[in-house]
This record gives sequence, C-alpha cells and structure tokens, in this order.
Amino acid sequence: MLTNKSKIGVSSRSFCRSKLLRSSLENYFDDIVYNHDLKHFTEEELINFFHECEAVIVSEDFISKKVIDSLPNLKILSKFGVGLDSIDTDHLKKKNIVLGLSPGVNSSAVAQLALSYLILMLREAYFLNRKLLRNKWEKIRESRDMSGITIGIVGYGNVGKQLASYLKVFESNILVYDPLLEVNEILSGGVKSVSFEEILNHSDAVSLHVPLTAKTKNLFGKEALNSMKKGSILVNLSRGGVVQESALLGALKTGHLSGAASDVFENEPQNTSTFHSELLDCTNFFSTPHIAGTTNQTVQALGEMAIKSLIDHYQK
Repeated sequence: MLTNKSKIGVSSRSFCRSKLLRSSLENYFDDIVYNHDLKHFTEEELINFFHECEAVIVSEDFISKKVIDSLPNLKILSKFGVGLDSIDTDHLKKKNIVLGLSPGVNSSAVAQLALSYLILMLREAYFLNRKLLRNKWEKIRESRDMSGITIGIVGYGNVGKQLASYLKVFESNILVYDPLLEVNEILSGGVKSVSFEEILNHSDAVSLHVPLTAKTKNLFGKEALNSMKKGSILVNLSRGGVVQESALLGALKTGHLSGAASDVFENEPQNTSTFHSELLDCTNFFSTPHIAGTTNQTVQALGEMAIKSLIDHYQK
C-alpha cells in the first residue's frame, strides 16, 4: 500500500505541465518528483529519476526489464495514456508490480483527429495548401467528399468504434478489419467486418487503430500497400512501426496512394526536438508529432485516471 510518505515519480511531460493535476496528486502525497525540465529520459536517466520511488506515472518512457529491476521499491506503475508497447508488461507482472491503465479515455480525441485527417486528405486540402505556400494557385484533381465512398478501419477497439460512429453521419460505407471479429459480420449501424485483403482492395481510405505488437509490426508493408486500391488514402494514428515507412514512401512517390497522413513514426525523437523523415518531403504526406490523444480535456482525464491508479492503493 501507498501512504502520504511514499515517494512518487512523474515523468509524463503532459502531466507535469498541468497545475491542476499536480495539485490533485499533492492532495495525497508529500514526496513527489516531477519532470520539470520536460525531458525525454534515457534508460539510465530514468532509473536515476525514479530512484527510491514506490509509484510512478509514465507516458512515452521505455520501461525496460533493466529499468524495472533497478527500482526495487516500485509497487505501482501508472500509465498516462493507453499504449503499452514501450513497457515490459510481462516483467512487471513477474515482479508483482501493479500496472495502472485506463483504456478508452482518449478514444474520442483520437477518432476526431482521424476524421479530420480523412477529410483533409480526401479533399486534397493539404496538398493544395502546400501549393499555396509556394505561391501556386491550383485547383483540385481528385477531390472526394465522404458520402458514398468506402472507409476502412483496421482495429475495432475503442477508437475504431468511435470513428465508425462519426463516419455514419457522412453516410460513408464502412468496412472494418479486426482479427477478433468474424468475417462478413454485420455490426452496429450497418458496419461490415471483412478480411484484411478485402479492406485493402475496396477502401478509398484506410484508418489504422491497432496496438504495436509482433503481429502488427510492419502490417502495412510493401505487399499490403500495393494491395490497396490505387489512389486511396492511408491514415495512421496508431503506432509508428505498424506502417513500414520505406514502403509508404515508395507508394506515395509512385502515386499508388494519392496521400497519407500520420501522427506517429517508427523512430520518434528522444532527448531532442529535432526530427526528420523522408516522408516529410512528400507533398502528398501530412503529419503531426504524436498528438492525437492529447487535447486539454484528455490530458486532464488521463491524468486523473493515472492518479486514481495510485489512490486505489492508498492508505491514510
């Protein structure tokens, strides 16, 4: 159990920026160390930062076996966010360390951004904006609205379901692929579950909402991208690594895909604000720096749930 004297470490930069969240945490604990410099910690820095902590709140940090073994006092690891690909969950379990997680808290925020990306790319708004920034006044070539076209959703968890509910308003034809669903199953609102091959072959746009696992690593490699409908759109708000970036670069350069948008990359920067990818040089590629789940509202909700994971084990 935790007490008000337990040492708590918070490495999440979004949490540390919030005065409200810090104040809420300080209602329960007296000894808290914050990531005031908003650093991306290396493995050794993370170990030193969390030294003697009984509970920690983390976001994008890599919690490896070495980190876990180097924190003998650790009782609870609370995740600010939903992805677990950066955490050795098996080793946490082996060490009897509680994992606090709140799936679905930011699903609306992610789904809203996915919807905006779909519209942005299908209407060629981003491509034409790039032209305008170079003082070129051009008109549309293959602009499409949402009604009547086929949108594929890969991964039908909290975010996928939320996105599907938004797309129904536009009267889009919605296909989903999820290995947990039966093929050709008609879901709520007329959404149809199909095979992976069918979603690639028939979708005008595909939006990805799956975790990064051994099975989803490079799920969208050269073969899958080449199987996508010519002129279609790919949107990735899941994890870098689900899409093989070299293959995506090729599909964009040849024009097999008319465009792609991504909030995530295979190798996101650590301990620096500098980043470059060849994809950024493509005029038909739109990107943001991994911000899909972090609106003001979701930061607060994620932080409150992270705190709850600690106070669930709190003893006055």
